[in-house]
Amino acid sequence: MMSSLNADVVVVGAGPAGSTAAKIAASNGLKTIIVERRAHVGLPVQCGEFVPSPGEMKDLFPRCPRGAQLVDIPNRFITNRCSRIRLVSPRCSQFEFGLMANIIDRARYDSWLASEAQRQGAELLLNSIALGMKSPNEVVFRDKDGTHSLIAKVIVGADGPSSCIASSLGHEYMTDSKDLSLSLQYVMKDMDCEDDKIEMYFGGQIAPGGYAWIIPKGNSVANVGLGIRSQFCPDKKNLRTYLDGFIHGHPLARLRTGQATTISKVAALIPVGGPVSKSWAENVILAGDAAGHVMACNGGGIPTALVDGEVAGQAAVKHVFEGIPLSWYEDTWQLEIGTELKTALTILHIADQVMPSDMVTDTCMRLAGSRFLEPLIRCRLPLPVDLAARTLVRLLRAIT
Repeated sequence: MMSSLNADVVVVGAGPAGSTAAKIAASNGLKTIIVERRAHVGLPVQCGEFVPSPGEMKDLFPRCPRGAQLVDIPNRFITNRCSRIRLVSPRCSQFEFGLMANIIDRARYDSWLASEAQRQGAELLLNSIALGMKSPNEVVFRDKDGTHSLIAKVIVGADGPSSCIASSLGHEYMTDSKDLSLSLQYVMKDMDCEDDKIEMYFGGQIAPGGYAWIIPKGNSVANVGLGIRSQFCPDKKNLRTYLDGFIHGHPLARLRTGQATTISKVAALIPVGGPVSKSWAENVILAGDAAGHVMACNGGGIPTALVDGEVAGQAAVKHVFEGIPLSWYEDTWQLEIGTELKTALTILHIADQVMPSDMVTDTCMRLAGSRFLEPLIRCRLPLPVDLAARTLVRLLRAIT
């Protein structure tokens, strides 16, 4: 027999979005339960651990007043600080400019966020796998004791790109390869890299439909990984083949990794198809990766997840105590980060026109130079959309 529990708010997923939403809801007196499939919050780590500094956050999302405070990561979770980023074209042209970022210990940080939610009164259910929604305000989950039902006034789906809560609203990232980037990352020690520089490598032989990265964590340790999209992979090589080829075969990367050894490996899915068409229903909110709130052109998702989490928690409080519809959640995130999410997707679509050819990609990067590549990395178009499209068409005709 299925047992039932009641709560004001049920949050599915204890990542940055879910834990932040739960903290806000619980701190305002709402009975809040977090359902988390993993045994330990934060493990395994499934990202590059890159978070823009508070100053960079203000620049990236100028309409988001809460952003700088949310990415002001406590020092104890920061393993390294970077001030520069270097882009490497398929033929090894290099472009460098300033970008302030903190590299964090994501496992410890996520665990702390969840503990902060618990400190405010939220209940955390580990080893609990959400199976889906049985009704508009009911989540079914399974743990070691069997199957259970949670009935709540608000359900927050913060359970990643394969979200069962998103599926209940008709959103299916898992069925569309063009909207998902497949990612693999090694944590490597004894690296020979510059601690203050993040490196991004482009080229279809390296990471078709995406890019490879070296993100220094400090003390000669770095995250070395890549993201690809299967629609750009006609040879169907697996992720490990691509990543090992980058580490041992790229003329610049192998200088960084020559004496390095791998500490750990992790794979992940990154939604790059842009925001879902509707991030709320009568009793449901989608946040973070579950809502497609990732910067599509670079895969960054921690800052937007933190914003989503705070807005989702506030929306739940307003809904329960004041009867305000959960559409307030979508109105708010659209105002604060929606423009940037849309622009990032536009940049990805433009990049898709050149990425199939390394020669074209290299030429475009050299012609653009740091002056135009910098705003693209910051998810801003250096030219109006229509002018950028016309310029790209003329360029492609000239070099192909």
